Amino acid sequence: MHKKMIFVLMLFPLLLTAQSIPFNVRTGTKFSTSTMIGKVHEDSISYNQLRVIQEFKIKKFSFGLDLDFLFNEDFQLKKSDWDSFTDYLDKIYYLRYGKTGEPVYLHYGGLPRMSHGNGLVMLNYSNMIFYPNYRQNGIILGSTLGDYPKPDITLFSTNLAKNEVLGLMVSVQPIPDNTVKILDQARLGMSYYVDRNQYSNLKHVVPDSLYQELFTSKKDSANIIGFEYRQPLFAKNKIKVETYSEIAHLISGGSAYILPGIFADFDVVKVNLEYRIHGDKFSHMYFDRYYEEDRVTLLFDDDDLPYLKTKEQSVKEMKASYGFYGKVEGKIANKLKTSFAWQNMYGEELKTGKSMWFDIKVDTQYKRLENVKFAYSKTKVEKLRLGEIAVPRAHMSMEATMSVNEKRRLFVIGKYSEKYKDKEGGINWWRDTKRSVSVGVKYVF
Repeated sequence: MHKKMIFVLMLFPLLLTAQSIPFNVRTGTKFSTSTMIGKVHEDSISYNQLRVIQEFKIKKFSFGLDLDFLFNEDFQLKKSDWDSFTDYLDKIYYLRYGKTGEPVYLHYGGLPRMSHGNGLVMLNYSNMIFYPNYRQNGIILGSTLGDYPKPDITLFSTNLAKNEVLGLMVSVQPIPDNTVKILDQARLGMSYYVDRNQYSNLKHVVPDSLYQELFTSKKDSANIIGFEYRQPLFAKNKIKVETYSEIAHLISGGSAYILPGIFADFDVVKVNLEYRIHGDKFSHMYFDRYYEEDRVTLLFDDDDLPYLKTKEQSVKEMKASYGFYGKVEGKIANKLKTSFAWQNMYGEELKTGKSMWFDIKVDTQYKRLENVKFAYSKTKVEKLRLGEIAVPRAHMSMEATMSVNEKRRLFVIGKYSEKYKDKEGGINWWRDTKRSVSVGVKYVF
């Protein structure tokens, strides 16, 4: 296989916000490089940015470096990003070995989208919500063995330097093979999640003017434990059907249940449908996309004085609810992949129990179009109006790659995303939206 080098030059970035994540330039090649220029803001100071991302791949091992150079208005390097050993560790974008389901699996670095189990506790969590201003290098260690009881173990930390948001998932096959047909394929699992310090991201969620006033050395932890049982019902001719149940309990609060859930895999289409019950003092998807922002929230009392409220404290005020969660995934020859998920929860005092997620990826070489990606989600809203895009905390992103010449060497890449402010009342599309727009080119040698 001929060695190839991918050189990506991100030209004319219109706006690069703190939530931006580098273009996905990973390919089957052994070496690739991308470069990005733009502006970022840190502590109310604007910097010019030069960013170089190096990626390497050797068999099961892949490695990425994210070298971020910030310059002030006089184009002097911000040296504080390069003066300690931990600064150099932060330059690691990712380090990966193996795949999930193998005897050894390792991922170190950014965790842009992490889910576990059925998403009752953790769904689409990201430790990169403040990236690149605040870099968290997390780690996932996994192991799956083939001998009875066929243990599957996953351990993660979302920030290896602090080890505050941690998780452990273990599942086994309780019945030996060839004991009772179908029943011997059952899986019994246990999970444990903890946030040892919900105040950890205080600096990133309150204005600089209030940080010193509200800064506290107090640590308030949150702990969730869960159990799951999965039972296959049918497997033949690429068709699989199974049922599952799950329970999760917030140690200082309430519990939630999936009773029952049904999963069907028809090869090209996968379907989930489950009934959920949440007791008082529990929140579905506790660790979600915005958890790093919600660990602690800045609020104001009747006298307009600021105070802090952790997510655990907010959850303890929630009342019981019940409802359905469903998901449909489809694929066509690995060229088109799409999924749509929704959740409708009902309760006497619940007004924001509805959520939806949609994404589609077309990986093709139709004419000059290389690929197209689109994703949209809105969580914990009052109504799932398909025509309403700009609603509080919704997120939309799109990306496209097109070849400029017939030899498919030079490509144009465009990426755009919107995140809408978390606020009461209507959203002003221009004022209440955080945007990220980047345009660039890619050349393949």
